Amino acid sequence: MRSTVFSSPRSSGPRRAGRRVLAASAAVGLTLGLASCTIGESGDDAAPAETTPATSEMRQEQPTGAPGAPEAGVDQLVLNAQDAPELGLAPVSAEEIAGGVGALEDIAAGVRVDPERCADFSQDAFLAQAEPGAIAIQAGQSENTAYAVSVTTVTAGLNDRDRLIVDCPTMTVTIPLEGTEVTTRAENQLLPLEAPEGVEHFAAITQNNAMDMMGQELLTGNVLITGVVRGIGVSVTVANAAGPVSDAERDTAVDAFAKQVEKIRNA
Repeated sequence: MRSTVFSSPRSSGPRRAGRRVLAASAAVGLTLGLASCTIGESGDDAAPAETTPATSEMRQEQPTGAPGAPEAGVDQLVLNAQDAPELGLAPVSAEEIAGGVGALEDIAAGVRVDPERCADFSQDAFLAQAEPGAIAIQAGQSENTAYAVSVTTVTAGLNDRDRLIVDCPTMTVTIPLEGTEVTTRAENQLLPLEAPEGVEHFAAITQNNAMDMMGQELLTGNVLITGVVRGIGVSVTVANAAGPVSDAERDTAVDAFAKQVEKIRNA
């Protein structure tokens, strides 16, 4: 796993709801197994990540003024409760987004992934997305199901998402957590969906997870749909904490992705 050192000092504020940090973490592009199985367990606030040479380079690689990019900022481009009332969306704050990035820093040193190649992702994009104005996330919840929609000016890595899933149909992730270890077995699969008009680097992924926590097996599932439209990265995530994502939940995520793409196309 490629690692980048960065600073994210903890604040003394109240603990956030786990689902909010889960949504933020998934939306900034963490490996699905890590996001669904560990980040939701950590609800502490974190201050925005300190800018490093790695983040500066990533921003230069992904300029906001890319050809065809909308003039509106990401906060205006992201879907909201008015656009998709069925998702119960509310903004995820910059502090919560930084908390997801900080949680990655906390676990990265001790995480083990089998096969090892499935851990080959760069933290640079996560750091760049944590910078002000780089990403906007809206998240909502319905019973055991959490939805998150994000748009970002940092699109690095989205063109390789489908290859990662093809190369890693199954994987085991072991993470140290509060003096013990949490092991998750994940099954990954590309969904046979067509990209909406104007979307590049499209990928739709389903993942089913079996997590062993203190001798108990917990089943979870999530679907992640990503792509790039007009130079803006789009991600829609649905995560079910009680088992695999249902067809209806998946279809809701697909519809939300189409709405998000249309909003950016029309901006």
